[in-house]
Amino acid sequence: MATDSVREQILVWDEALLNSMGVIQSVARKMPDMATLKNFAITQFPIVAIVGRLPVPVEHVKGRKPGGVDLIKFRMKVDLFVYIQDAKTPDTTISNLADDIWAKLYSDQTKGGLVTEVKVGLVEGTEYWDPFAAFQITDNSIYYRNTGGI
Repeated sequence: MATDSVREQILVWDEALLNSMGVIQSVARKMPDMATLKNFAITQFPIVAIVGRLPVPVEHVKGRKPGGVDLIKFRMKVDLFVYIQDAKTPDTTISNLADDIWAKLYSDQTKGGLVTEVKVGLVEGTEYWDPFAAFQITDNSIYYRNTGGI
């Protein structure tokens, strides 16, 4: 794993940010399956799974040398899959949690100087399977990196 890659640093940043919220009980970099969800106690929810996509080059900034490239503008999408366990008021819990996560992701729009822009999105389509529910938030980051890595 390239621990110095901006991609990895963004994932570590998002994980730490979510852990700092106080309301999220568990953050993982792996999608849980149904058996894993059933093994968690209700007090261990909400759970967030972070899935980082590969960064996509969106622009090559010409270098000072003829034909050279000094910087590449990347767009990187991080999917946040949020799982709750609430049989009584799941819709209210989802509203509150989505609002809290949205605000937290926008609290530092440079991710400590790692990126130049953050765009947060909500994915339509909440899933319910009693007593669980899940929804998805996307965190899109724009950053520049030289040709030496992602």
